[in-house]
Amino acid sequence: MDWKQLGSAVAKLGLPLLGAALPIPGGAAIGTALAQAIGSTSADPQDILTALTANADTQLKAKQFEDTHKETMLKLQLDYQAQIYQQEVADRASARTMQVGTKSYTLPVLAYTIVGSFIAMVGSTLLGYSHVDSVLAGTLVGYLSAKAEQVIAFYFGSSKGSEDKNVLLANSVPVGKQ
Repeated sequence: MDWKQLGSAVAKLGLPLLGAALPIPGGAAIGTALAQAIGSTSADPQDILTALTANADTQLKAKQFEDTHKETMLKLQLDYQAQIYQQEVADRASARTMQVGTKSYTLPVLAYTIVGSFIAMVGSTLLGYSHVDSVLAGTLVGYLSAKAEQVIAFYFGSSKGSEDKNVLLANSVPVGKQ
């Protein structure tokens, strides 16, 4: 078991902030502190999970740990997300700078081909000229759609809010499992 799996299991136990903080850089330090707080024999993720599922007392101690260290975990998460966002911005900036510097026709031709193919595929499907019946056809449509989205994001930017929504959904606890 690794820190990511432990984070998912801890979030399912009703400790969402702690579960979200464990898989990020610095999460191992939080895991070590958590192990001490709940009286686990070691800071190994499997041992922590075993201790947490052993009885309600350890879960109460973990909840108290989460409440006590809430600010630290939030700061770690925000710093990590800001770091990832800055890397994405730098990546897009370098790709755009490369395009301006090289004046290559490859990127615009590829972009027009992908977006044009996507528009043609959608148009022909909506007008009834083609049918997307098989799994393979559906996979190809999904792939082409994703690539067209990447082209649009490259030229016009992408939505940081959409990415944040994906992260929140991935770290949330399903309704009824709380």
